[in-house]
Amino acid sequence: MSRGKHHPPRPKPAGSEGFLIAADLKKDRGWTDTQIKAFLPEPDRTARNPFSRKAAPMKLYAMERVESVEETEEFRRAREASRNRQVAARERALEKKKEAVALAHSLELRIVPEPWDEVQAKALEHYNARLRRNQSPAGPRTSQARRDRMSVNYLRHRQTSYEEELKGFKGVVGVGEAYLVVRNRILDLIAQTYPALQAECDRQKFDAPDLPDGVRGL
Repeated sequence: MSRGKHHPPRPKPAGSEGFLIAADLKKDRGWTDTQIKAFLPEPDRTARNPFSRKAAPMKLYAMERVESVEETEEFRRAREASRNRQVAARERALEKKKEAVALAHSLELRIVPEPWDEVQAKALEHYNARLRRNQSPAGPRTSQARRDRMSVNYLRHRQTSYEEELKGFKGVVGVGEAYLVVRNRILDLIAQTYPALQAECDRQKFDAPDLPDGVRGL
């Protein structure tokens, strides 16, 4: 298998021509760690690790031995079984993602309406209370575009069920996809409640995800 310009050859010990390391077997020839342990339990030789003298010696496997093993019926059956397990695992993960997304679409989301002037004022307070180093506080002279961004963030985090709903997806396969559905639905809900924030809500749909504490994407 040819390695392109973005994938330089892996460093190998001196004098290892005609031998493969474990990374070669896995990346270039599709072996798994289990297959290496089962069919190549012992290396043909070892050599000093080129990355560090303190590291364990690298295991080298003769190309002729590897090719001989790959031609056996036992290895072929093991490889086919491994591929079937991988396909089945991907299908299960896909089904779980579909279930998570379906649940995200079915959630009943809520927002607590407030007068527009109160939203603007509380958004400034919310932003200033969370300032990071080198960030300037917001105030009456802050641009409307920036105030709209603060208002949407405030409503997402303080006046909707956004945080609570996402916690229900903690540890669920497909949480990343489900999160995007919930986030976008809440942004639509904010825009419906406060039409002046429609443009900012649309813009935030393209922002990178920022999952709350306790929720991780895949």
